[in-house]
Amino acid sequence: MVVSTNYGQIEGMTKNGCEFYLGIPYAKPPVGALRFQKPQRPEPWSGVYRADHFGCRSMQTDNPQDTFYKKEFYSNPDFTCEMSEDCLYLNLCVPKPEDGHSQEKLPVAVYIHGGAFLGGAGSNLPFVCDNLAKAGVIVVTVNYRLGVFGFLCHPLLCVPGENEAGGNYGLWDQIAALTWVKENIAAFGGDPGNVTVFGQSAGAMSLQVLAVSEQAKGLFERVILQSGGGYRHPLAAGRSMEEASDFAEDLLEALGICDGEWKESEEKKKQALAALYETSTEDMMKAAGVMIGKAFSRRKGMPFVPVIDGELLTKDQDTLIEEGCYHAVPYLLGANGDDITTENQTEKSPENNPMQAANLAFAEKVSEDGRTAAYVYYFDRKLPGDESGAFHSAELWYVFGSLSYCWRPFTEADRALSAEMIGYWSNFMKNGNPNGEGLPEWSAYTQENPYVRMLDVK
Repeated sequence: MVVSTNYGQIEGMTKNGCEFYLGIPYAKPPVGALRFQKPQRPEPWSGVYRADHFGCRSMQTDNPQDTFYKKEFYSNPDFTCEMSEDCLYLNLCVPKPEDGHSQEKLPVAVYIHGGAFLGGAGSNLPFVCDNLAKAGVIVVTVNYRLGVFGFLCHPLLCVPGENEAGGNYGLWDQIAALTWVKENIAAFGGDPGNVTVFGQSAGAMSLQVLAVSEQAKGLFERVILQSGGGYRHPLAAGRSMEEASDFAEDLLEALGICDGEWKESEEKKKQALAALYETSTEDMMKAAGVMIGKAFSRRKGMPFVPVIDGELLTKDQDTLIEEGCYHAVPYLLGANGDDITTENQTEKSPENNPMQAANLAFAEKVSEDGRTAAYVYYFDRKLPGDESGAFHSAELWYVFGSLSYCWRPFTEADRALSAEMIGYWSNFMKNGNPNGEGLPEWSAYTQENPYVRMLDVK
């Protein structure tokens, strides 16, 4: 149970037929002078690091009014961690050798959580992943910086020679985590040349950015986008640094820096920059709350999102997709029947689902270019227990096989659907094709055969 990595020895624990290594630091704590900086490689340690509990989740606003997702994701206190700016940790779940996977290096799947770039953690309840790992995959879940600490973009944060306004720190965190996996996963029995990234909602939006970024080239061999990827996505229009900086001015005002006064002199600029770095975590979160409230009240959209920074993201991702500048790796992507963007529809179907339209448009582009394959799904199981239907994130219980951790009265048909989806997802993670023995055929999407795999109980 003691594994030697590039940074030191790590001791995990055995549970549910898997080896778990929790709360592994993949970067230095992004605190103090590193608050608004790209992640730095972690410091090596002496002795044995006890990886037996989750690391802190990123700072985020716990909204007591958000009862639906609190019940779905936070109903078990064992999976709710403390918040801290010191949050750059990842977790590994490795199937034990007696499961029959000891003779060769295992494929690796790195999951990026959702949460509107404002919430969530790799430890959230649906991501209990031993059933997915037992399909023969090492599963990695990741924390990354969120909200003001992960996506603030403003000229005060300029790093000469890199970009003009900072931003995208949460995406750089994801790249750092993937780099850590590439460099260290072999010690856990994983194949660093066989890595799949998968994510949902903001996690999928993040991965769609990485899929068109040269900065992420070579870090993964395939991509799964769940309710957040695609081409011309309704929630993922590229945001310029200028637009993002307008959002940030509201934060500066909440910190007492008004009307662009930081521009008046070098001294004012130093004072404003010091406020960004020296304001306490709690006061920064309060100021961010004011900024977020203004953004939503003015209908300006999500306050913190990936930004076209000229480095990680050189152009709007739709433009890059149009130009064929996406990584030519296999893709698996889809949306849910009652996903966000379908709230006001009386007749819901794959044909009038805006999020699914983005997936189909991307698959069409992939087929047209002919460099790789895309597999498209549509999850439409109306979950039991209430009238929420196939809501945004409903498929996560099935993908991870974590149904027993959910409050909902799942049936044998739900467990069969979960087994089917684990089969498809794990096959894709292994070789870029979801098909396998005992599973209904899932054809790649082509212009001649625009196939969509419907996922529902029998």
